[in-house]
Amino acid sequence: QMQAGSNQLRIDYAISREQYNPDGSKRYVQHVLAENASVLLEKLQAGASIYFCGLKGMMPGILESLEKVCSAQGLDFAQKQKEWKDNHQWHVE
Repeated sequence: QMQAGSNQLRIDYAISREQYNPDGSKRYVQHVLAENASVLLEKLQAGASIYFCGLKGMMPGILESLEKVCSAQGLDFAQKQKEWKDNHQWHVE
């Protein structure tokens, strides 16, 4: 995790070849998202952008995790994702 300024930039990494969860399983992006769910949604609601970099094959797990995160907060993920895309907050590289 890297932060610049008070709340200007936050970068969280999930490198499955190098990082592991406490239970010994590989650490993936969806684990980081779930662990930081409340902060993530708060930042997105405030206009922050989210960038996913890596293989497109990782997106199904990420989308599933975000759907669970939104559902737990009483939000419709499909609607929120559309909103984030329309607002240019959602980026996949």
